[in-house]
Amino acid sequence: MDCGGVLVKYVLFIFNILFVICGILLIVFGSLMVSEIKNFSNIDETFTANSVAIVILVLGCLIFLISFLGCCGAIRENSCALTTYSVVMLGLFLCQIALIVFVWINHVQIRNSLDKVVQTIWNQRKTDSLLMDTLQKSLKCCGLKGFADYSGNVPASCCDNPSNNTCSMIDVMFKPGCQGAVDSLWDKNVNIIKYAGLGVTAIELIAFIFACCLANQTRNNIRRQNY
Repeated sequence: MDCGGVLVKYVLFIFNILFVICGILLIVFGSLMVSEIKNFSNIDETFTANSVAIVILVLGCLIFLISFLGCCGAIRENSCALTTYSVVMLGLFLCQIALIVFVWINHVQIRNSLDKVVQTIWNQRKTDSLLMDTLQKSLKCCGLKGFADYSGNVPASCCDNPSNNTCSMIDVMFKPGCQGAVDSLWDKNVNIIKYAGLGVTAIELIAFIFACCLANQTRNNIRRQNY
């Protein structure tokens, strides 16, 4: 293998080693979060309360498996593994591009959809307050439009430091409504999502090109050895 091929091989190997480490860290982090699952009355509530942890765990497993395949293919110069890896990276690249274009075109509609989700969570609070309480704690908001939506009976989840499981008006007076907090969070981060997504797609494209080049060079070397 020439110098260019060796360089591509080890760049691809190091690239995937880094992602293997990221995958392991995500698996460990997700597992720790899942291990803290509380005992809820049914499986649906358990899944809902820990959906973020489960997504992180699954994402970590996928990153680990794909990157491990790339590592093995690169270091062993296995054309089959490299071809499979390049096909997977191409699929991820195309899906990522489609997702970025979708977010770019429909970011206003997505925000409206998030508003509807918050409205649904608010409407269901009397039968199941878990999601509303989680939303209020994580976004430091209170009520749908503001604390006045509770008509004086403000829940403890609206406060940073509730006293006897209750909140005073002073604690919640200046807190935004959860619908406004979600809109603000989306508006602040939508551009980060777009450009970070473009950065990830660039990395995926480079990995795809490197894997294709190395797989092609490996096949050519095997052909030469057979003659």
